[in-house]
Amino acid sequence: MPEDRPAHIGALIEEQRKLGHFTQRALAERAHVSFSLYTKVATGKKPASPSFIAACARALGVESSVLLGQPYASEQRAERFDAPLAALRASLENWDLPLDDGVPLRPLSALAGEVHGVGAHRRSANYLKVASEAPALIDELVEASHQHSGLQQERAHQLLAYLYRCVYDVAYKLGHIDMGSIILARMLYSAERSADPYMVMLTSYLRAQSCFSTGRHEVGLRLMERSLADVEASANAGEQPALCVQGNLRLRAAVLAARGGRAEQARAEVAEAMETAKKLGGETSNYVLSFGPSNTKIHGVAVEVEVGEYGEAIRLARKLTFPADFVKRYPDRVGHHFIDLSRAQLWQGDRDGALISLRKARKAAPQQARFHPHARETVVGLRRAARQSSDTLESFAHWMGV
Repeated sequence: MPEDRPAHIGALIEEQRKLGHFTQRALAERAHVSFSLYTKVATGKKPASPSFIAACARALGVESSVLLGQPYASEQRAERFDAPLAALRASLENWDLPLDDGVPLRPLSALAGEVHGVGAHRRSANYLKVASEAPALIDELVEASHQHSGLQQERAHQLLAYLYRCVYDVAYKLGHIDMGSIILARMLYSAERSADPYMVMLTSYLRAQSCFSTGRHEVGLRLMERSLADVEASANAGEQPALCVQGNLRLRAAVLAARGGRAEQARAEVAEAMETAKKLGGETSNYVLSFGPSNTKIHGVAVEVEVGEYGEAIRLARKLTFPADFVKRYPDRVGHHFIDLSRAQLWQGDRDGALISLRKARKAAPQQARFHPHARETVVGLRRAARQSSDTLESFAHWMGV
């Protein structure tokens, strides 16, 4: 990490506050947060919650990623992300023009296999492989979408929409918010031409995720409300893809509500999602979204972290056990759970437990753990709280780039 990078998110917010020529009290008022909370976050005495960060970003007129210190350019360069991300940006330039360069198109069945392979990389949070393999596939599928017609054209757009879903995760989680916005536009273009209503709903699901960065939680909730209405009839009929989409929409709504300060609504959404999970009878995967009771329980923990009920989050986490193959099938979800849990443990004073959780997050999904801003903030908090930093903590901080 560069020597001059501020040590914690509160310090980054302070840096932007000074650049904007605001007093602390003026910024707190513009962000609609208490002055007392603001000063505690600014000095690192309180965690900077995602909703707090989004509120300050809106007040300052900057992206949330700026206050998180993203993208972590030197660390991404060390992991050799520069060339794949450049290729990914280039692949987004064309979506509506046939180039017809004379290269024969491969069958869509062959392209589908490679797209699903990229999907597997996304689920394992292997951002580098997604970014490396997706650009050429995007170019090929864009051409296929123009050269084919009828059902084949719809299938090409369906594959494109899913591929854009995969690369959106990379852009968003590495902090390239501008690229994420472009990807969402491309995804909607293909989703609307795929004759697949679930792909359109998936676009809304991801668009709601972008509301986390802007703090427009009410927009995200309205999006989820609309999509839930669209999927209700099919879910009531017991269609598996519809139930998976319905459950995930509920969970996205739960986190949006939690970050918007609506704790009871958030818990109610988790409860509704669990009812959907019971209808599926277990962990279920399909071409759109995977869903089940374990992910619902993970979100139950996450909601308590988001509303600041850290003790309750830890209590729920103790009751959570993953099915035998869940860690292998969904390492990104397991890793994210342990990042959330580490935040709760740090602010409950369990520093050893927080580091253990971070190490579990790293084991499950290394790239996710290394580049997740709240994992990095927890490491900073652990170092600030420790009277004498341990070799294990210092080794972890060095690996992360903190």
